[in-house]
Amino acid sequence: MGALKDRLTRSVIWRLSEARRHLNDITGSLRYALQRRSGALTVTEGMAQPAARLAVYTLFPQQGIQTSHIHALRALYDCGYATVAVSNLPLTETERARLAPLVWKLIERPNFGYDFGAYREGIRALAPYLGGAHRLVLLNDSVWFPLPGGADWPLQAEGLGVDVAGAVSNYGVPMPEALSLDGFQWRYDPGLPQFHYCSFALSFGPNAIRHPAFDRFWRRIRLTDNKFHTVLRGEVALSRALIDAGLSHAETLKIKTLDARLDALSTRDLYLFVAELAIPEDHRLEALRQRVLAEPEGPGQRARLLSAALGIIALTGPAYVMPAYAHEVLGQPFLKKSPLRLARPAAEATLRLTQRLPGSVGATIHAEALALARARHGDGIGS
Repeated sequence: MGALKDRLTRSVIWRLSEARRHLNDITGSLRYALQRRSGALTVTEGMAQPAARLAVYTLFPQQGIQTSHIHALRALYDCGYATVAVSNLPLTETERARLAPLVWKLIERPNFGYDFGAYREGIRALAPYLGGAHRLVLLNDSVWFPLPGGADWPLQAEGLGVDVAGAVSNYGVPMPEALSLDGFQWRYDPGLPQFHYCSFALSFGPNAIRHPAFDRFWRRIRLTDNKFHTVLRGEVALSRALIDAGLSHAETLKIKTLDARLDALSTRDLYLFVAELAIPEDHRLEALRQRVLAEPEGPGQRARLLSAALGIIALTGPAYVMPAYAHEVLGQPFLKKSPLRLARPAAEATLRLTQRLPGSVGATIHAEALALARARHGDGIGS
């Protein structure tokens, strides 16, 4: 009876939670619609001109407009993209003036729906021009972009020759059944139900832009301030809608063959790869990583290192967990910011990479990364 009572209690709690979330979604959507009608959106015309290549760049500038925001907009501008920048926070006149030379339009909106709320607002502004667009890129500032040497990612994505291109995918590998990860096999399958391209960098060709599934998604998406459901209704739903419509798709990071790439490493380099993984906030995975690293050298060490590496990547997501390898070996021009605010080892791994980034762009990114990490973990980190 006790177990049954516990299950019933959990079920009631879950249902109440879902009802509360659903009510919050409805009230949030109504409030946002009223705000739009009452003039809460601020639209500033920029100096850039319309083009056949269009972009929406979304910002959540809690620390104000950073130099890295300017780098990102400059990269889009230099690749021939006319950008609508959408800020989920109000900006100052000085900040608007900094952005204006690199954007076509600048929209400031109430923060509802995370990046997908901002993307939708940008796409609404671009609606009259999408019929003649050659390409549409969606980017947001949850990542640093471009890392040194990667400013042409929008053109790299075009070069894949597909209708839908992402920087990296997630949930394309079946999850490990046991946390030990012994013998884990990397079986990449974009047909898995939760497979999706991460929303921080997406590129759409004309077939996708003008496909009814694309228009239908943006008209029907139910925005929410719940992060988990934003991923489901946004990232996952958009990818699945376009893939299920038969559109071609690919990613620039090419993680399909990651197992073969890691297997080609020496045992020493594989050990260093595992040591440099940035596990955002999973104490069990961190403990497993430390156990694998502490094992003595021997016949089974290499197999356990490889299984642990691939299993941790599958469970955490390649966009987060291997920043150094993704950039320095695979050429990924994006770096997620969120690990700096989560577990300290993940923040330290991210800072070790940013410290190695060359040139003035690298110095800018490292300074911003250090500030984020110290705001969360104290001044001792990164010293």
